[in-house]
Amino acid sequence: MRFWDVVIVTASSERQAGLYHDEIERRRLSGVLPAETEFLVVPDPDDRRVGSGGATINALGVLGKDREWWDGHRALLVHSGGDSRRLPQYSPGGKLFGVLPSRTEPRGTTTVFDETLALSAAWAERIPNGLLVASGDVVLRFDASQVEWDRPGVTGVAMRLDAETGSHHGVYVVGAGEQVYTFLQKPTAAEVKAAGGMLRDGRVAVDIGLLRFDAELTTALTELAGFRTLPAVDLYDEITRGLTGQWKPASDAGIFWRELERILRNPERPAEFHCAVVDGEFIHAGTTRSFRRLAAVSGGVLDSVISGACHAGHDAVILECDISEGVTASRGSILHGLTGLSGLVEVPEETVVHQLPVEADGGNGWVIRVYGVEDDPKQALENATWFNRPIQETLARLGLTREEVWGGDEAPTLWNAALFPVETPDEAWACARWMMGYASEYDAARWRDSRRLSLAGSARCADGKALAEARNHRLQGIWQETVVELAESGTDLRPLLANLPGLAPAAAAGRSLRKHAEELRKGSAENFNHAASHLMQSSRLLRRAGFEHEAEQAEGEAFVCIQDAVREGTAGDVEATPGRWCFERVSVCAPPRIDLGGGWSDTPPFCFDWGGTVLNCALEIDGAYPIETEIRRIDELVIRCCADGHDAVAEYRNAEELLEPCRPGSVFSIPRAALGLHGLPVKGQTLKETLAALGGGIEIRCQVRLPIGSGLGTSSILAATVIRALAVISGRELGDHALSESVMQLEQRMTTGGGWQDQAGGIFPGAKLLITGPGLRQRIRVQPVQWSDGRRAEFCERLVLYNTGIQRVAKDLVRQVISRYLARETATIQVLHSIKTLAVEMSYAMAEGDWKHLGELLDRHWQLNQVLDPHTTNAPINAILDRARPFIYGAKLAGAGGGGFLMLLTRDAEAAAALRVALSKEAPKLGAFVPYRIAEEGLRVETDGE
Repeated sequence: MRFWDVVIVTASSERQAGLYHDEIERRRLSGVLPAETEFLVVPDPDDRRVGSGGATINALGVLGKDREWWDGHRALLVHSGGDSRRLPQYSPGGKLFGVLPSRTEPRGTTTVFDETLALSAAWAERIPNGLLVASGDVVLRFDASQVEWDRPGVTGVAMRLDAETGSHHGVYVVGAGEQVYTFLQKPTAAEVKAAGGMLRDGRVAVDIGLLRFDAELTTALTELAGFRTLPAVDLYDEITRGLTGQWKPASDAGIFWRELERILRNPERPAEFHCAVVDGEFIHAGTTRSFRRLAAVSGGVLDSVISGACHAGHDAVILECDISEGVTASRGSILHGLTGLSGLVEVPEETVVHQLPVEADGGNGWVIRVYGVEDDPKQALENATWFNRPIQETLARLGLTREEVWGGDEAPTLWNAALFPVETPDEAWACARWMMGYASEYDAARWRDSRRLSLAGSARCADGKALAEARNHRLQGIWQETVVELAESGTDLRPLLANLPGLAPAAAAGRSLRKHAEELRKGSAENFNHAASHLMQSSRLLRRAGFEHEAEQAEGEAFVCIQDAVREGTAGDVEATPGRWCFERVSVCAPPRIDLGGGWSDTPPFCFDWGGTVLNCALEIDGAYPIETEIRRIDELVIRCCADGHDAVAEYRNAEELLEPCRPGSVFSIPRAALGLHGLPVKGQTLKETLAALGGGIEIRCQVRLPIGSGLGTSSILAATVIRALAVISGRELGDHALSESVMQLEQRMTTGGGWQDQAGGIFPGAKLLITGPGLRQRIRVQPVQWSDGRRAEFCERLVLYNTGIQRVAKDLVRQVISRYLARETATIQVLHSIKTLAVEMSYAMAEGDWKHLGELLDRHWQLNQVLDPHTTNAPINAILDRARPFIYGAKLAGAGGGGFLMLLTRDAEAAAALRVALSKEAPKLGAFVPYRIAEEGLRVETDGE
């Protein structure tokens, strides 16, 4: 879709043009403006006001295009060169870039400029060439297809609105063929009716500022710019009424006026003038009251940072403020641009307070312009008001005289009253409080000693650089507040982190979240997960800001929160004091598990927030349970740990040795952590005293007859065997569910951060769905797969277990996934929810014998695992899967992936046999097929010497 070739913005002065240029440049650098469109800002010549018509002609002259160019191009010209006297807070920069509430973003803001650019795309699409003139103080929404934009001459657009609205604007009187008969300026309803302009439904055709000039007429107006001095021309008076013949230049008018009349009303061929009357929305913020009505609808606080308490009364508006302490905005008040003020900000009813940086004679400073919502600064002295009261009455209340406020030959108005001192922000605020009638150290004497500016003078002296700095500081504050709010609502912050407004707000937001997390940790344990998320988000922000040490601290604290949550969820079932040994020997062996679906959803804190759902299956491997712990009582008062297959033995003779941190990867981490859960060592006793009381020392021997990194949950299941063996030898009852919870707590103590599905897969026999609900207490519901013996046999015929011979090398995977979940990364959260659903669907497919569907679900799970961790697969794994693909419906690696055991669901028993042949032939040394069967019982316990 083709946009405008050129967009021109007019301004009343070079200073205002500079402000507009900065606004446009900021948007260009942000990438929100179309690159193919040229943007021009054109001030009135020599800062001399030439009216909307003169500004149009001047802008066309600056653009300097001829008829040939205009025949093939189109331009949008937006007039924004007014003083904005009836809306003084926008007098420095005009209404075009004044902040308005957004209709599409809650608490968001927009401007007339941005809205006009967006809405005019539909206009540009239908305009073949020429110039479209628009007003910079209205937002127009209507169906552009209702307008015939390509007619010769001039085409205006009017909107059907009530007669009261028409009395404040121009009104078209339109006849057959949309020909304009008459153009009325601010007519009463009676005047419209008398002119024949009343529409059938009692509404009128209100001018909305849009005028399209064809290429011929645009070229002719361009030639008028060649006059040495442009007079003031009103586009909506001399030009529009000149097109209808209502306006003619005086008989003694100069050549410019005669040439303008010739262009508009050539006796041989006058320019055609049509007007399309449309339905739509006409948003005009022309006065302080109308602006307030528009802004208050959105909640009243726009584009502002308020650090303290905020009390905003009915219809109050707080706009572009950066207030470090509390604010009380009374009913109907407007606070605009307040920044750098000390103490509480309080504004009375129906009062406007506008702070503005200025470059004035005698030095730069700030003025705070205060006046009433109903004040019209254009009114002559006898009708003028200040603070909604007669201006002379207000001056008398303050002890000021007319002579002190006005000087020169200009007729006195509120607009040119030199009332507002140029001060520091706090001094200017003290004066504003005095003027508003609040207690203040400021008085008339200090006012007389100050440099003062009027509304008009302060608008002319506005400091664009200081305004930009204040805006940047405010935007950083808003960004910081937004980040904190989004983090607290559980939103992924990465898009915001990719577009930082600066390092300082990122660091401030990170510290704010960390502080909030500290408060959450002091409360209920149910808040620990939220605290952990805040801390992880804090870590991301601090790291992005370059504070690596603080980031690491915050991340570490996040995992401490999860450990605390696990401890709180299982604390009731963990016995702190060990009992006397009841047996000479206890042996506990367990089956490994394969996880078909839902793995990761069992991991804290996700399972605490949402509950987990896992489908897994306990297996005998080669006819045996390969995970075993044996504990023997020994006479020597020591604790001896042995690890079969590692030729490793460690003896602990005192509490200090037992409590000393394990080396990373130590084979004794699990038994030592299990001893801690069991209550050893006992505080206040030596280890020898404790063991003597228990009946002797013990030897713990752990054995796993499976490859390291198999993905079959061996570490957690081994922990379950150690904890169960310690419970049995000490005569303590420990149910299967309590055992699973104890393993979870053990893994948190070891900082490996696992969930419950590994140990539950070995503790509970067979193929089953394991389901928990949200909450710190993870109560596992075991639902065996509802299948027949025949279905189970078919499954075992088709599912091939293959040891790839590849050991996973990726480190800290669990920590990485938990970190991404705590940081609320969208993809991670979506995957975790999706795999829960897959687990349930898989159980149905197994019960129904729908092996093709089960294979598809395995493949889908495998793809989702790779989203969680790209290292789940690698080139050797992919090569195996490619060779296996002709024989299978689906496949996935057991556990976290990257190596270990591969589950291959073949198409049938014949395909399983063919797969074994193919893989054995093509890669005989790479891996091995593993014989298995579904385990019918959980942990097996043997005891000797009761």
